[in-house]
Amino acid sequence: MNNWKKILNELSYRVSSGIPDLTNEQHLLKLWDILKEEKWPIDARVELLKNLQEKIGKVYVQKGKGPSGVNLQVGPRGGKYYMGNTETGEPAPESKKDVNIAKNTNVKDFEDRITKSQFLNDEQKKLGKKSIEKMDMIYDENASPEQKKEAVDWLIENMKMSTNANKKKVYFNVFGGERKVISGNSGTSKSKDLIQRVEKILGEPLETKDFKSVTQKITTAAKPDLGSENIVKHPFKNKYLQDLHKKNPLNKIRENNTGIFAVLDESGEPKLPSSKYSKEYLRQSFDNPSLKKTIEVVDEEVKKGNIDPGVGKSLKTHQAELERIYNEMKIPSEESSQAILESYNKLMVDMNNADSDMVGAIMKQQAEMALYQSELAKGEEVYLPSSGTFPVGDKIKNGGDEMESVALISCKYGKQGRIHGCPANSKTICEIHQDESKRNNQGQYIGEKGYTMLINDDLVIGKDRNETAQKTENFITEKLDEVDLGNTFSSDDKKKISSIAADYTTELQKIQKELESMNLSPTDYYKLQTERMESVDEKYGKLMSESVSDEQIGSLIGENNAGNLRRSSKINPAEMLSAIEISNNIRTNETLESTEHNKQYFEKDGKPVFKTQKGTRNPDDWSITFRSKRTAGRSGGGTQLSFTGDGGERPESIITQDGTIENVKTGKEEFEA
Repeated sequence: MNNWKKILNELSYRVSSGIPDLTNEQHLLKLWDILKEEKWPIDARVELLKNLQEKIGKVYVQKGKGPSGVNLQVGPRGGKYYMGNTETGEPAPESKKDVNIAKNTNVKDFEDRITKSQFLNDEQKKLGKKSIEKMDMIYDENASPEQKKEAVDWLIENMKMSTNANKKKVYFNVFGGERKVISGNSGTSKSKDLIQRVEKILGEPLETKDFKSVTQKITTAAKPDLGSENIVKHPFKNKYLQDLHKKNPLNKIRENNTGIFAVLDESGEPKLPSSKYSKEYLRQSFDNPSLKKTIEVVDEEVKKGNIDPGVGKSLKTHQAELERIYNEMKIPSEESSQAILESYNKLMVDMNNADSDMVGAIMKQQAEMALYQSELAKGEEVYLPSSGTFPVGDKIKNGGDEMESVALISCKYGKQGRIHGCPANSKTICEIHQDESKRNNQGQYIGEKGYTMLINDDLVIGKDRNETAQKTENFITEKLDEVDLGNTFSSDDKKKISSIAADYTTELQKIQKELESMNLSPTDYYKLQTERMESVDEKYGKLMSESVSDEQIGSLIGENNAGNLRRSSKINPAEMLSAIEISNNIRTNETLESTEHNKQYFEKDGKPVFKTQKGTRNPDDWSITFRSKRTAGRSGGGTQLSFTGDGGERPESIITQDGTIENVKTGKEEFEA
């Protein structure tokens, strides 16, 4: 009449233990519901449950292990029994140690991930439950080739199953942003095994999806662009701009980074201040082609099945709402400003509901526009800097001598750990220091010309090993004494740290000298440098780790960041020196207090957050991490700084500037933003 195996499997899904007990009244009630769903006639259901209640019970074993394959249990008085027919002794189906009931451990892992996901809705969980049945069939040794093929075909057709290039991740693309629910962000051995089984059944490779390139494509499209024709650069002919850039902290910005986007009159002169021409500046920002370009790219990816259609719909709704605000509301006004923020708020929520991967890809670019447009609509004087390497700030605000940074955009808060938005290189933070001698102290990768040990060579590099050690010791003393941290290390501690750093420097310089004679391209040069330095990193990383305590590191860069410097029981000597310098640089950088930091992310309860905080000179208010190696894909980054302002637990992950999310302990990529 019906597939008994299928019914027992379904019952095992519904009982908390995973093993049905047909003497348990609650289990029998669940079985009744399943039989009803399978359209068993009521008299057949009654008859089956009656027979089960009469015949299934505890069959005690007097000697031996009982029938082959049964699951023996111990009774309250120590007797051994199994569940079976009390008259014949025949084991009940649920008492056998049978793979037909006990799920494969891989499938159980997949089921747990789906069941425990907080981000799948009820309909998605039902679909996920069905997919578990199909994966169970793939792992069932008793299933026929036809049954296995049917299961694979169902997953491909209904779950839009695909994988990534290294065949470790399983994508269920119908789940949008939760497509990686059973494989996690980096893939697992279990998900890799599933892909191998699926491809063997298919007889051909499973479709490969490169979602990193998809999100990068959309991120690129979403980058705001107000048009090069609207840039007003240094040297400024306009007296108003000359005076504006004499103010703190704009007066510290290098001339090649100085310039703004402005609305120009018919003669090409900027209309200033922007607060006097709010509606015209707002029109310019609404005409920014990035939103239109993003919609076009999203529509292309929707057609390919890579993105949920809801993403494009939410973007078009947002676009229409901005036009409504412009045409129907008074500008400037508090009402129009609030309406713009509400539209961006709705955009974040709608995109997150449709495909949460897309929120990070789009909003990390559009967040500065949300802030810029809302303040223009309010009548404030704000400008977007034209330089892509403008330090610290994404927006210039006049009226309080303050610059705001919209670099901290986290759209996965509470979902993938405590994540802070795109960090800035410490090099750019140093550039706005009021003391010119401290503006050029941080480099971007180990071995960089002029920054051999991640910091300016003038600070620590001598003519030979001994002079380097002495110079490094002097550097440590000077930098820590200046910020009242002179007692962090004893004299012996400083000598030991300096000696390890000097030996590391000497080994690095030997390798560099050898590589420089080989006439290599920069890519090959730094690839070989990294390879040759592996044993050096290992040796001196362990020595440095043994020489410095977490308490001492916490004194330098804050307790929240102590675990970021020591990774895998090693502390890179160059990163140690960089930490000492940035500890000094943050604490002495008065300009940091004239910055603001705007955060946009999803809170743990799923509600979007939009808040701005004043900058501080407390390292504990910053997420300080280290990316010190140059690779083919990126030129290092050095010490990375993201303002958190919360003083809470240190971050588990950060969103890097290229849009990937890395674990701060391992430095390994976790998933794409």
